[in-house]
Amino acid sequence: MELIWILLILCSAATHPLRDLSLKGVANPLGCYIGVMITWLVLSAMQTLLTDQSLTLPAASWKFVFISGIGLILYYYGTLSAMKKGNLSIYYPIIRSSPLAIILFSWLLLGQSYTQITLVGIGVVLFGSFMIQKSSGTIFHDIRSLILALIAMIGSAAYTLGDAFAMQIVTPGPYIFYCYSFGMLTLLLIYFVENRDQPRPIMTIIHSWRHAPIRIIFAGVTSYLSYQFILYAFQLGAEAAAVSAVRQASIPVSVVLAHFLLKEMDFKRRIGWACVIALGIILISLA
Repeated sequence: MELIWILLILCSAATHPLRDLSLKGVANPLGCYIGVMITWLVLSAMQTLLTDQSLTLPAASWKFVFISGIGLILYYYGTLSAMKKGNLSIYYPIIRSSPLAIILFSWLLLGQSYTQITLVGIGVVLFGSFMIQKSSGTIFHDIRSLILALIAMIGSAAYTLGDAFAMQIVTPGPYIFYCYSFGMLTLLLIYFVENRDQPRPIMTIIHSWRHAPIRIIFAGVTSYLSYQFILYAFQLGAEAAAVSAVRQASIPVSVVLAHFLLKEMDFKRRIGWACVIALGIILISLA
């Protein structure tokens, strides 16, 4: 894996945890994440206009917009629903194991082959990612949360593959605009269905925006910047499974931020496993 790809993905990993950190503890997570999606729509439209591009996409790219959009919906809804009742330290590592799904899909359906050192590196990264968030609970304690976590993992794999293929024929601005338009409208529909008994569900979303506008905008801007690094790496030819694995570097970054900003404990053990993740990333880079 080329050094420039590694650097771009590590830049993405360094900024990605800022979204979840800034939205930690909000009263209406789904409403706030819909607000983040709206921020992305505005930023992608601005990026398209400022770079003198057209919002028109080639016909061949729409299937990737659909794949990525479906993946985003599964990822966001699965993650938020699994975390609502499930234990974060048990189910979040499963959600972040999308490289396994990408490898399996690419091997079975796309004929993609991987070197042994790449597979070992991805395995080391995933092992470190699991252990850094190890909990005393079991993954079968809550079957519903486990299923939702697996759905989110598959969604993450789907949008990663869709992005990787799309970036060979389109530019990020208009592509993001349509992917997130589709994702946001679908999540809004899901939200209204789930809250159909409430008299004015839209006001609940607006209320969440009013109580955390700076946090939502900050989360949107930083996560959009993080995503740009990934899409640029895909434009340069980076491979989806390796990109997804190296992005796990965001986990030790989040550990450091959580320790110093949120005063979370068990820092030494987690930093030790963060070094294992770093070892896996080095192996992937050598491949």
